[in-house]
Amino acid sequence: MIKLRWFWVALLILIAITIPGIMDRWEKETNNNTYEIVVPYHEIEQLATETENLNTDDILATLKKAGLNTVSINQISLKWMEEHKLISIYSEQELRKALLFSKNDSKINTAEEGYYITQPEEANYKQLIEQNLQPSTTTIGDQTFYFIKKKPGLLSTNFAFNKETIEQVKANGLDYIFRIGNEDQPFNQSTVSQLIEMKKSGSNKILFSGQELIGYPNMTKVENWTNSLTKNGFQFYFIEFNLQKGLQTVARNADYNIIRLHSLHLDNKSLPENVDQAVRAVKERNIRSIFFHLQTGKPEDSLKNATAFVESVHDKLASDYTQGTPTPFSEIKTPTWLQILLFAAGILFTGLGSTLLKNNKWIFISTIFMSILALAYLLTQKLFLLQGFALMIAILAPICAMLSTMRSTNNNIRDITVQYFKALGITFIGIMIVIGLLNGNPFITGFEVFRGVKLVYVIPIIFVAVFLLWREALKLLNVPVKYWHLIIFLIIGAIGIYYITRTGNNATVSGIELILRSALEDLLYVRPRTKEFLIGFPFFLLAIYVIGSNRLIGKLLLIPGTIGFLSVMNTFTHLHIPLHISLLRTVYSIAFGYLIGLLLIFLYKKCAPIVTKYMIKGWR
Repeated sequence: MIKLRWFWVALLILIAITIPGIMDRWEKETNNNTYEIVVPYHEIEQLATETENLNTDDILATLKKAGLNTVSINQISLKWMEEHKLISIYSEQELRKALLFSKNDSKINTAEEGYYITQPEEANYKQLIEQNLQPSTTTIGDQTFYFIKKKPGLLSTNFAFNKETIEQVKANGLDYIFRIGNEDQPFNQSTVSQLIEMKKSGSNKILFSGQELIGYPNMTKVENWTNSLTKNGFQFYFIEFNLQKGLQTVARNADYNIIRLHSLHLDNKSLPENVDQAVRAVKERNIRSIFFHLQTGKPEDSLKNATAFVESVHDKLASDYTQGTPTPFSEIKTPTWLQILLFAAGILFTGLGSTLLKNNKWIFISTIFMSILALAYLLTQKLFLLQGFALMIAILAPICAMLSTMRSTNNNIRDITVQYFKALGITFIGIMIVIGLLNGNPFITGFEVFRGVKLVYVIPIIFVAVFLLWREALKLLNVPVKYWHLIIFLIIGAIGIYYITRTGNNATVSGIELILRSALEDLLYVRPRTKEFLIGFPFFLLAIYVIGSNRLIGKLLLIPGTIGFLSVMNTFTHLHIPLHISLLRTVYSIAFGYLIGLLLIFLYKKCAPIVTKYMIKGWR
């Protein structure tokens, strides 16, 4: 026992030494508190065409006054120019029909397939067409046409940025983001050249559209073009929940110099829900750009809704965040010596956790396995090895927390509280190792992630259940079933069903719960996890109280009690969530779970004798 105590002391010293690395992340997350709200310019333009009372300048000015920071600007196409009555486009068949009764008919060769395009009056648009499409020219009567050979999708291909749009946006005091898609090679090369030229007097931010990056699937072109843009000072955006093809490679090459963006459509939810979604993204997921699409319907209602959305988001974030031009997170480094200490802490923690099995063979196997993982990573720098090591720690921590406290036989509140915080302390040792190892810009930007979230949700519960009950399993078959046994099993079964349905991002949430969540967020800034403060921690406290007098029931209650500790571990493995948010959420869960656990103990003390008395009478 004395020897183990010194091992725990050594582990705590190692953890203490690694704290500055975690604090570096904390500081850089909290210092990066500038965010923006973005709307697509082409949607503003469309809105202006649908109403006679407003033009694009009016709409931009209204949204700017509400707090809009930025617009995204797409490239324009020949089709766009035609829709704006800048040019007229004729196919060779249309031109042939038009010239059928003209004296110029015999002078014009319309056999070649292509498009005849009238020349724009404005020099800016003429220059864009000539520089990017290299058309030939032909004169019919007194009218000069551009001729471009027919290609699939040519008319709708975006090939140039409209400088007039850019100047209009700047004149309204707004910033802008270049939005580019993946077109054919000549247009992609031209786009890169245009961006580098316009960077001299404008924005340096790029948001890729579609599902793939410029140049994809040719990764050589992707890397060449994006590296060129990076060298010229451009920064890229990452759309949350939409990892575009090729973007992870670009992020790695750019040292994760990326801004996280959350996109939403105001049509999909009510105004309060959209506002809450945007605010939650900024507060809880390191999002620094909110990109929204305008509500469809009446133009006046759409503008009113957009204005209210922008104002409400700013109002809710005003106390902690600054609106403006966001920047990527400053570099967070984890030096090799710090990684070695964290690996040593993880190996030591694994060995100490394995002692709970009271089998030296498992202590040896587990520590050797973790040592091999650590050494392999240090030699190869393969990320999956680091992620595998962290996964083992994340699974072990809640298991160790449960098994180290299950032997308690005292049921007074003081001893129960000590066991509660002992289990939490063990869990937090695992958390410190995991977030210390998976520390840095690759993880807080969301490009590299903790692998195995589902395993952390499932394996600790299964392991604890098997470890606690495998001896009782056969005995239970011969034990007379009582009504209160059935009640316990029904409660645990209901908890299990609830737990399964609520695990993951696609879990269904009732309308009442959405209201409660919003109320908790308004009151507490961030809401605690229901799995922790309503299930895991209360049942753990009740289990520690019961296990001294009824070991079987106590063990059964420890199984749902495991949920609280593995859920806390999972909270911190979502590495794109700011550390202070995860910590605040967990503190709330610990406090509320403790109070609800005491309430369960009180109810058990009052109700158990009465229930037992009536059950005995029933059997008689």
